[in-house]
Amino acid sequence: MLFTAEAISDKGLRRTNNEDHVLIDDELFTDDYIKKEFNENTSFAVFAVADGIGGHKAGEVASEEVLKDLSRFTEQLPPNLSYEDIKAGFVKWIRNIHEHLQIMSSGNPSFEGMGTTLTGIFYYHGKYFSFHAGDSRLYLYRYPDLKQLTIDHTLAWFTNDPAIPSNYIANSIGGGKTPFIDVKDITSSLKPNDKLLICSDGLTDMLNDEKIEKLLPKNDIKRMMEEVYLQGARDNTSIILLTIA
Repeated sequence: MLFTAEAISDKGLRRTNNEDHVLIDDELFTDDYIKKEFNENTSFAVFAVADGIGGHKAGEVASEEVLKDLSRFTEQLPPNLSYEDIKAGFVKWIRNIHEHLQIMSSGNPSFEGMGTTLTGIFYYHGKYFSFHAGDSRLYLYRYPDLKQLTIDHTLAWFTNDPAIPSNYIANSIGGGKTPFIDVKDITSSLKPNDKLLICSDGLTDMLNDEKIEKLLPKNDIKRMMEEVYLQGARDNTSIILLTIA
């Protein structure tokens, strides 16, 4: 076995709908739980969390559209691409899907201002690539330590000003003028039994890194979601946990 993937998404206690979407290989969902195993016959697979932004149901439309298009994009990539090829492909793709969301917004008042974050892992012919835009997060957990691999694309992070609310996003797909995406080859950083945690800010706003670090050895994201609920579950929360064999 190469790795296992476990994912959960929940609207929480205060939101009327879930603007998050989760992509596990070719399965796109929200408000659900899934677990899959991937063996040595797996050539490529994509895992991502998209946290939608926008009023009414615009956020959930944006997150769903982006993950659907991400699935199509990664499926069409040929083998034997270099890291630079993969990075260039993601940069081009994010510009195209950003433009697509903006066209949707301009043609429908209910979609005005919609956008989404995007954070995930692309497994591609034996290599692991991370990609990231927004304030969802990717962590590496290697017992007993948790390390954040992404930086939050927020005004507070970029300006180092703690007075700015942490939810002021400086980079999103669909929102703003020009989005950007961080793409990294993290293959050499991974070892057997490592865990990769991908999550929306619904998790990290409720549980600090120390609490998440204590929960990860149990390998139970349902228990993690229960802890989110105990803290008030103020936002939609989505979690993906990849465990390297």
